[in-house]
Amino acid sequence: MSPRPPLPESRPVLATASPASWPFGKGKHWLNAGPVAQILGGWQINGALTLMTGTPFDIRYSATGLNAPGNTQTANQIAPMQILHGINTGNQWFSTASYAAPATGVFGNVGRNVFSGPGLFGLSASLFKAIQINERVKMELRCESFGITNTPQFSNPGNTLGNASFGYVTGTVGSGSGVNGTGGGRAFQLGAKVSF
Repeated sequence: MSPRPPLPESRPVLATASPASWPFGKGKHWLNAGPVAQILGGWQINGALTLMTGTPFDIRYSATGLNAPGNTQTANQIAPMQILHGINTGNQWFSTASYAAPATGVFGNVGRNVFSGPGLFGLSASLFKAIQINERVKMELRCESFGITNTPQFSNPGNTLGNASFGYVTGTVGSGSGVNGTGGGRAFQLGAKVSF
């Protein structure tokens, strides 16, 4: 059995949401009268920000020479690892020269999930306005954006010593698109709701 510590229980996450009203329109500081107040007034902006550290990974090596079926082999760390933050082939995420193959029949010395891949940044925003048409009828206009900055969410680097992708981040996280996940790119949706 490979001597490894348990998986980490959690990783640092910052998630925050904030609503704000525009300072325009009736009862507000600026543009509080006239047709411009009717058009620009009453809008509310909401924002949601998510910052997260990357997912954990370890440095692996082929288990062929381990002669222990069912076990995972890790590499030997021979120098301090440097995080270089490179993206795509030719730009390493970490210093690959810090690792070497372990001796045949011996487990490597790298621990389990001791490194983190690229972090995650997500920013979503919405803009909406409630319009009172008469005593009984109210309409709400909405514009929502998910992943408004269109920031790519990169996957972990290749982590198997000896593979061509070792140390390189060559993909993105793709757990859905738009409102259904992370990594699918920017998505907008417009809506109107009438209540009576």
